Amino acid sequence: MNRALKIHARLPAKIVDDLTRQHIPFDGLLKEAGIRRADLRDPDSRVSYAAVVSLMERAATLLGEPGFGLRLGASRDISDGGILGFVMLNSATLLDAVKNLQRYFLIVGDGEEFEVEQGGPHVKLRFRERDPAVRGQRQNSEYFAAMIVRACRDMTRKRLSPARAEFMHPRPNARIDYEAHLGCTARFRADWDAVVFAPETMRLPVVGANHKLLKVLEMACRKILGPAPKKQDIVHDVRSLIIEELARGAVHIDAVASKLSMSSKTLERRLSERDESFSALSDAIRQDLAKQYLSETDFRLEQIAYLTGYSEPAPLVRAFKRWTGKTPMVFRSAHRKER
Repeated sequence: MNRALKIHARLPAKIVDDLTRQHIPFDGLLKEAGIRRADLRDPDSRVSYAAVVSLMERAATLLGEPGFGLRLGASRDISDGGILGFVMLNSATLLDAVKNLQRYFLIVGDGEEFEVEQGGPHVKLRFRERDPAVRGQRQNSEYFAAMIVRACRDMTRKRLSPARAEFMHPRPNARIDYEAHLGCTARFRADWDAVVFAPETMRLPVVGANHKLLKVLEMACRKILGPAPKKQDIVHDVRSLIIEELARGAVHIDAVASKLSMSSKTLERRLSERDESFSALSDAIRQDLAKQYLSETDFRLEQIAYLTGYSEPAPLVRAFKRWTGKTPMVFRSAHRKER
């Protein structure tokens, strides 16, 4: 990365508070991670995101606590999240709240990417570190997942649970009780970290939300962020439009380019600048959706073919064998044996 990505000092301060409660000296850990005590005095000051990720990993090792990130995230009260936490607490529904989290996340810091993906049988809240060099660090990923689940429970005042969690890191060797903290099972070696909810869960109202207060808070967020950047996040926009088009059948680059007010040639060039292509994005989304439908629904192969943009099952079967080395039915059978 060309510049240091940052995050509010609230997270490293919380790690230090946890160590203090357990009577664990932390000055050495801060020094190893490259964080000064002075950096933690103001919760709204910003520190290196890579340093915070490192601090969390080192703290978990020092404590001998494999589930440190999960426990820390599950203990994070949403009202401790500053203005962004209060924006979420005053959003109308959970879906509105997580969309606001995506919209205003840069207030907290720029070290994490966050996307709300609607399409298929679930709503997926996807997140990962912007810097590829620090991706796959288990404690940070699991902290973020547990924090999201805790926030959703705080907002609805229900002990709701996701359908599942997904992590980029491999399955840990240590025994970790994901069910206890997240209320769901976890999958590993995913392309992104994610917490996946049923659509009806995301429609739940946020208890005590104040619409008038939300308007004031959103105005404050926009002032903090300043003018929106002119450059679009083209990859995010294209992914969203592909998912939207697939819900209606086949997806074509011309239709997506038109919605973005550009030619298909310009769209391909813009994607190429990000080391992406329309066909690769479309293929990856189709693969992800096909796996979801096969593992989580009883849809017939004909239905899954249509929902992933194929006119009939045969091309889906060929594509699925290319993606996984298995037929869709073998994949479905193997997945159900694992559950």
